[in-house]
Amino acid sequence: MKKVRTLLVVCIVVSLSLFIQGNAAYADQSTKEITFAGLSALSGGASPWGIPIQRALVIGFDKVNEEGGFNVNGQKYKWKLVTYDHKYIPAEAVKALHRAIYSDGATFASVQGGAQPLACLPSLQKNNILSLNPSSAVVIKKEYPLSFNYNPSIVTAYASLLPFFMKSEGVKTIASINRDDDGGRAASTAMEMIAGINGIKIIASEYVESETKDFTSVLTKVVAAKPDLIETGYSSPTACVLIAKQARELGYKGVLWLTWGPDVDQVIKMAGPAAEKAYLGLGGPLEPQSPIEKDLYKRFIQRYPASEWAGNSSSFYNPAWLPTVLTAAIEKCQSLDSMTVADTLEDMSWEGPQGRHAFGGMKLYGIKRQLLRPITLVQIQNKKAVWITDEPVPPGVLD
Repeated sequence: MKKVRTLLVVCIVVSLSLFIQGNAAYADQSTKEITFAGLSALSGGASPWGIPIQRALVIGFDKVNEEGGFNVNGQKYKWKLVTYDHKYIPAEAVKALHRAIYSDGATFASVQGGAQPLACLPSLQKNNILSLNPSSAVVIKKEYPLSFNYNPSIVTAYASLLPFFMKSEGVKTIASINRDDDGGRAASTAMEMIAGINGIKIIASEYVESETKDFTSVLTKVVAAKPDLIETGYSSPTACVLIAKQARELGYKGVLWLTWGPDVDQVIKMAGPAAEKAYLGLGGPLEPQSPIEKDLYKRFIQRYPASEWAGNSSSFYNPAWLPTVLTAAIEKCQSLDSMTVADTLEDMSWEGPQGRHAFGGMKLYGIKRQLLRPITLVQIQNKKAVWITDEPVPPGVLD
């Protein structure tokens, strides 16, 4: 009798164990994956932008999955992030996107750059891929309603900060140096528009190849024109540093604005004394301040060395909130249809690291696909980056 009871207990335990394992396996099988493709420059001159973007996506999608994923009409989902190095080359971006779509089954994407996502737009639209791109406004087109720009475009940077430079530095004339591609030309067009609104004269507008290291010939002409301010437009992070260094070596003593977010530590290390008093756009705040920034920093140091959190990390790790916002849009509309999600996303607003975030741009682009948020400006003083101001986008420029 005792042996029978013992056998009965063993059978019950085994049955319960199999039941639990079966339910767990069923739960795992019932959770579907949605693949998100992250295309960025993980090597080359633009990698100081691309690596933080890739890491931010990892942090953001992990956060959503750790919190249980999301539900659409009773079906549970989680995210699968697949990343690719497009080396900041448009043709490489297109190849990587095709691999993401046709081999890895991606249905959402992020493509870093200007010319890179622009080259990808036809394939993104053809395959109904909603893309949220750390890009330039060049990707915002009414005929491509599935493509968003979640960078605060250079139009917003110029609109927010040119009035500051006029008031604080007495700037009346500007010279721009941009990379020679669609993104660079879009930056020059944006500068012409915003400078015109503010009554600033552009006395030089130069283009260089994206991998240029020696800017002496261009800067010799620019410095001779004696602009009050030299700005670097959509030049790569490394190019920004070299322009600052070489301009000072040629005797330029005016205002330097490294417009599109080069890394503070890189600027100080590479430019040395030439970095003093240079302004950096899209930086800071230098230390995590808000609960959003503190949570981002906490998650960062759980995965990566704390020493790699730089002065512009709060800005370039902005993509960490992207998965949360995209997930919220999907849950709000209860659909995975790209156009339905896009229509929902364009009318949302949320709190980001710099304050209120929302998509706008109807006045300028005819469609709300441009991220609007305050722009942070820092300046290098005594080998340190010092916060200067947060400037919102003036009303009436984009909407």
